[in-house]
Amino acid sequence: MKSRFMLILPHPCNNLRHPLFSRLCLTLILLLSCAHQLTAQERPSTAGTGAKDFTYQTPSGVTFRVTAEGLSAIRYQNREVANGSWSCFSAENWFKDGGSQQVKTDPTGEKSLTVLDAHHARVRQVKGNVVATFDYNFESEDLTISTRLENNHATAPLNITGFTGLTFNFDKLPDGLMPVQHITYFQANGIQLCHPGYWSPIGGSYATDNSLGIGLSPWNVGLTRTLILWDYVDWNADKRDKVPQRRPIYFVVNPVPSRGAMTFDLRLRISPNRDWHYLLEPYRQEFQRTYGPVRYKADYRWIATDYLNHSVQEISPTNPYGFQSGHRRFDLAEGVKAFCDEVIPTLQGANGQGAIVWGQGGEEPRGQMYRPDFDVLPPEVEANWTTLAQRFKAANLKLGVATRPRDMAVRQNWKQDEIISINPDDPSHRDMLWRRFENMRNKGCTLFYLDSFGDSFEDVKLMRFLREKLGPDVLTFAEHQCDAIMPYSGGYSETTLQAEPTDNPPYYRLWSGVDNWQIYQWLAPGAQMAARLYQTQGKAPANFETSEHFFYSNRITPLIPVSELNRTPSLKQWQPQFLNANGQWVAH
Repeated sequence: MKSRFMLILPHPCNNLRHPLFSRLCLTLILLLSCAHQLTAQERPSTAGTGAKDFTYQTPSGVTFRVTAEGLSAIRYQNREVANGSWSCFSAENWFKDGGSQQVKTDPTGEKSLTVLDAHHARVRQVKGNVVATFDYNFESEDLTISTRLENNHATAPLNITGFTGLTFNFDKLPDGLMPVQHITYFQANGIQLCHPGYWSPIGGSYATDNSLGIGLSPWNVGLTRTLILWDYVDWNADKRDKVPQRRPIYFVVNPVPSRGAMTFDLRLRISPNRDWHYLLEPYRQEFQRTYGPVRYKADYRWIATDYLNHSVQEISPTNPYGFQSGHRRFDLAEGVKAFCDEVIPTLQGANGQGAIVWGQGGEEPRGQMYRPDFDVLPPEVEANWTTLAQRFKAANLKLGVATRPRDMAVRQNWKQDEIISINPDDPSHRDMLWRRFENMRNKGCTLFYLDSFGDSFEDVKLMRFLREKLGPDVLTFAEHQCDAIMPYSGGYSETTLQAEPTDNPPYYRLWSGVDNWQIYQWLAPGAQMAARLYQTQGKAPANFETSEHFFYSNRITPLIPVSELNRTPSLKQWQPQFLNANGQWVAH
């Protein structure tokens, strides 16, 4: 029902000073003044269904335009930041394990735009077997696009949905966290490349140019595989990274069942504020809502490490398990004694927290070190382990071992084993794995290195289970990381001192990426990263920063091999400047 308002003025022949005329003029002036003060985004819209377009302007002056084609244009300061027509498509053909491709999203049929209020527009599009309803919800500098997909195919699910259609026109080559790769890479490797995973370790994304920042975040997805790409507009080698235009693509790996429906959300933030913290803030909200706070009590003090096993070639009647010599002979009582005598005093003298050993079972002739059956120890090692654990406990130090939680060793042939992955959704597999960890906990272990683990969707699910069982006081360090693993486990990395070529300044390279580690800490406050200096390439200047200072200044726990315990003076110098006596960071 439309309301009507009629203004009746006195006859012009009457006295213009008539009281009614004065009051009506004053009322009209007040109404016009109030209307003028309404900002663009606050003005009520009466367009309704069948409108041609909808516009919204943020407080900072970014203007969005929505039509029946979807989000069609973004402007800022007389510049067209983006143009096109945001829509959905079946992305099953992008991934080798994507699905049957039976559900079609072409051709496009009926399209409509409905303006619901000053902050909310709805676009409905019929696309092949799919009906897509896009709700565009604007709030300040954020746009949430909620897409309800109805799959009308009689039998086939839509396994992977893609969203794209906008080209961003940057005023220079953009910077930021902007993953990009050709479709053929995903067709060869499949959905394992999605977040959380090794190729996409961070689920959010941002891009900046000279005037604007754009943040993209999955929204309300929970623990679901997603992927954000910034596709080149031209993949020719001489154009791909030289043209300041990119097309974002958003993928969601969550099947829409046949004759069913699901809703997928994406949040977009566009602002003159180009700080990555601000642009990724919606992603941090989504991340913390999904994965929660850090569930372990990190201790950032340095840790000693040692590698006990040598090789199959070392196996002999006098060394039946292929251990290295001296203090690494855990099958000999004198070897364990020598290890404790060398390591424990040094840890105590430099306020270390404990030690982790690799290859605690020696060298397995069937191969596949480090072993998934990490709790199976030779009888001689088992007998000596009690002494080892007792001495570390008496010294108030932690003891740890290498594990391989995602894998299982099975016989490949009479002489060799092979590795297969356990299923994190199988209760019997989880129980089998937990028994191994529980066995080593009963042997006094409260530190665990997680080999070949940490940067896959399956690893995240498995680590959630393990952390719940381990509790907060047991520390774990995953060899590989994605952001989603950090609330449940610390990370392990290695570091290279790059001092070549000599005409470039030397620097330390954290293999996990210093930039990634900064984002991980911001997403999951209290997370832990531990790293060792793996190699030095070239020769750094005499007064160059020590690796210990690099680690501590980047909030990284140093891992010090037993063979390099002569580095403890540097630990004694720097650790007290960054950590308190209990191993927690102090203001610096």
